[in-house]
Amino acid sequence: METPTATRLRAFLPSALLTLLALFEELVGWFVPDKCRQHPEETRRARLTAHFGLQGAFFGTAYALFYWRIGHLQGAFVILVCGGIFGVVPWMLRRTGSLRLSGQVLIGTMAVGFTQLTLIEGGIHSHAVAWLASVPLCALLILGVRPAAVWAAICFLAGAAIGCAALLGVELAPLYDSKWQTPIDFAGNVGIILFLFALGLVFEVSRAAAFDHMQASLDLLVDSNEQLTHLNNEKTEFLGIAAHDLRNPLSAVIGYADLLQMEGSEKVAKRGASIAKAGRRMLELINDLLDANAIEEGRYASQVEPLELRSLVLTSVQHNHAASERKEITLDLVDGPPCWAQTDRKAVLQVLDNLISNALKYSPLGSRVSLTLRTDDDWVRFDVRDQGPGISESDQKKLFQKHTKLSARPTGGESSVGLGLAIVKRLAEAMGGSIGCSSTMGEGATFILQLRAVPPDLISLPSPMDHSMPASHLQVG
Repeated sequence: METPTATRLRAFLPSALLTLLALFEELVGWFVPDKCRQHPEETRRARLTAHFGLQGAFFGTAYALFYWRIGHLQGAFVILVCGGIFGVVPWMLRRTGSLRLSGQVLIGTMAVGFTQLTLIEGGIHSHAVAWLASVPLCALLILGVRPAAVWAAICFLAGAAIGCAALLGVELAPLYDSKWQTPIDFAGNVGIILFLFALGLVFEVSRAAAFDHMQASLDLLVDSNEQLTHLNNEKTEFLGIAAHDLRNPLSAVIGYADLLQMEGSEKVAKRGASIAKAGRRMLELINDLLDANAIEEGRYASQVEPLELRSLVLTSVQHNHAASERKEITLDLVDGPPCWAQTDRKAVLQVLDNLISNALKYSPLGSRVSLTLRTDDDWVRFDVRDQGPGISESDQKKLFQKHTKLSARPTGGESSVGLGLAIVKRLAEAMGGSIGCSSTMGEGATFILQLRAVPPDLISLPSPMDHSMPASHLQVG
């Protein structure tokens, strides 16, 4: 497919010239090593290096023939040597794959050659001074800012030395017949005009080609993203339908399994309990998947309002009462004043249930899980500390990612699908809060939930806290 750059060139250039340019561009492209094709900017600079090398060889040959014809043999020799090096540079680039080495050789040859021509053609009055001024620009386009600054300093010092010599009365006589002064100056000045135009044209064509390539890549990326979005939406829709359709029959399976435990023999009741346990694990996974999808799609809308958090913690403790009894773990909630937070009732209960159930899941039999709730300045902080094996530093870095498997294993054979903490993090952030973890291996783990506190002047409702509880601690288990 033709690029926009090629279309613009075709509009005003003759077909024969376009054919020559196309062949020349193919030749230039052949010199670009594969190593430089991995990045658009390196490709552009490699093409410029090959362009300058080939053009320098062409210009050098033409000027060397002209100088030889008029008898300026010293100038012809300098230009012929420099032109030969220019012609070698593209081969060096292809052979070594080093853009920096090839570029430095090219720019160094220009600097030395133009300085030598300046010295043998009249010093400060030579047309070669203008060619010397083009060296930093070429270095900037090929090598970048820092190398160009170095070469600018070198060329400045060379030009300054030649100028100072002239100011001090040191005259550098041209090493050619004076009758050729005007033709040589004319050829040099016209040549620098053509050179700078070719330089700008090559740069613009290379830049436009790189832009066209980037735009084509972006268009391809947009198409790919649209396809991925469509596939992701189909996946999400299928997952949602499957999960919803599975929940009802799964609830029926769990219900019949519970009936078997109540009405069957001991052996049947035991099998019913296993069926119910497996069913609840599946139901938990389905609910987690639905929650994760709802959050990722932005369908979860929190209804944040002032709520007394201690009463919600008590509710969550009761939710986890059976699990704590089964492992003989004490849930120890330190009593204190009401703690009002800006939160969503359903979401915060899900977060609290997950944090407490996780603490029970990874705690050894007969241990203690401490629950602490307090207000710190503008935040309400809820800590859940267990006496489990702790969480390593590497596990803590991936703790709140989806489908994460940690090195620590549940102590009672419980299942873990790796979605709970990822959902907890998103829910906490949706309520304007945060979730974190502090742990040392062998010393348990503490999960920290922070929610924005309600200013005292906005609290008008009585605390729903059940003050019939003991004054110091609520212990369940």
